[in-house]
Amino acid sequence: MHVLFLDQNKWIDLARVHAGKTTSGPHLIVYQELLAAVRTGKLIAPLTASHILETSKRNDPESRANVVEIQALLSKGFVFRSRKARLLIEMRNALHIAFGDEPEQPPANWTVVPGFMQAFEMFDTLVASPEDAATSRFMNQQVDPQKQYVDYMMNQDDGRRRAAHSAFAKESDQLLSRIEARRTIMEGSTMDLRWRAYAAKLFLDHQGFVAHMLDVVGHTVDEMKKLGGEAIVKFVREVPTLNVEAELAARLEVKTGPLKVNDIQDMHSFCTAIPCAGRLVAERGFISLARQAKLDNRYDVALSTELAELQGIYL
Repeated sequence: MHVLFLDQNKWIDLARVHAGKTTSGPHLIVYQELLAAVRTGKLIAPLTASHILETSKRNDPESRANVVEIQALLSKGFVFRSRKARLLIEMRNALHIAFGDEPEQPPANWTVVPGFMQAFEMFDTLVASPEDAATSRFMNQQVDPQKQYVDYMMNQDDGRRRAAHSAFAKESDQLLSRIEARRTIMEGSTMDLRWRAYAAKLFLDHQGFVAHMLDVVGHTVDEMKKLGGEAIVKFVREVPTLNVEAELAARLEVKTGPLKVNDIQDMHSFCTAIPCAGRLVAERGFISLARQAKLDNRYDVALSTELAELQGIYL
């Protein structure tokens, strides 16, 4: 089954068709073809945590319902696993490679799972507490994931919804400030040096994950240190989520003009989707950054900027 990632603006374009506001043209054709491909099991368009948060942020219930309904139809309530779960499995394989062991091959599309809650660490069955993992499994057994998503998005407590988005916005602003500060520090640096600096920071930020997975694969922190600094660089290269983030962040830093919170959200979505999807359809800016970094070649993913480019692909 083909896995398709659509950025939020593309979902909004499809929602206009779903609501009857767009009644002709390529968006209508693509809308019909995507629905048919999902119904026949050829395609799925999973959601990310960013999709869920962005859609939830829409204050107008009718507008939110239009987006939610088309997302539910094309995703069938499936999502990409949480960042932590993806990182731990990716790190396990990267450590096997670092020590010359045979990496374990996860099943195809292992990052695509049912139940919107699994996009978040707390309810991802790979990394949640036993109690929360049991809750997630129970929900997915008892309630169709597609219905779960629609029900939650249309009936969640409004005060809690607004509070969650306020906290998410604050976190995004803080990350944006850190990237802006690094832009000044790294001014004039080569792209390779920028990547290495950001990769080193990511490694330090995730030392706890690395130590845990070293124990899982039967090696120690001391053994990792003996491999040397270049082995750390290679390790980050072999962890797709971290490598994509470092490649995109390094290129964001050299962009002219101030960065926006949406840049951070797009970067998080690309870190999720590029290693896990067969095709991305997103705005030109980040598609250009991904192509500059040759991420499409590295992860064998097709990159598009327009929904119209999907015409005929899934027939």
